Amino acid sequence: MIIEAASRIYLPRGRLSYPVGTVLFVCVENTFRSVLSEALFNSIAPSGWRAESAGVQAAAEINPGVPRLLREIGIELGPKKPRTVTPQMIAGATRVVTFGCLDRCPIGAREKSEDWPIPGATDKTMDELRAIRDELRRRVAELSMRLPASVVSPTRARAKD
Repeated sequence: MIIEAASRIYLPRGRLSYPVGTVLFVCVENTFRSVLSEALFNSIAPSGWRAESAGVQAAAEINPGVPRLLREIGIELGPKKPRTVTPQMIAGATRVVTFGCLDRCPIGAREKSEDWPIPGATDKTMDELRAIRDELRRRVAELSMRLPASVVSPTRARAKD
């Protein structure tokens, strides 16, 4: 069992921990693209990496199609509520991926971000939503291949032991 806390993963008995890199996916409401991207990334995350998601204007609930779209490819979402992006989230992220809302993100996002021009879910059919999911899956896989194998140098890691 692994318990996550802030930017470290603590293994059972609390003796071994290591810093992780965080990819923060940000869309307007944190209901569809960012939620899908977070789940897709976490299902294939390279060692030492994890994803979170948020929105610049978080909605009350995620898009009800998201759990179904993820289940179709073998990923269970679990409980998820939209969150509003904060300056602390941006500061704690190693990378930020936005969906057309970078200009509304807290200060600091621009220096470590990339924008993916992917359409939202509004007025889309289930087949169109699947196509969006598949494009996000492709981009997430490509992003995971570009990330460094470790976000902490071996020297720095030893110094914290």
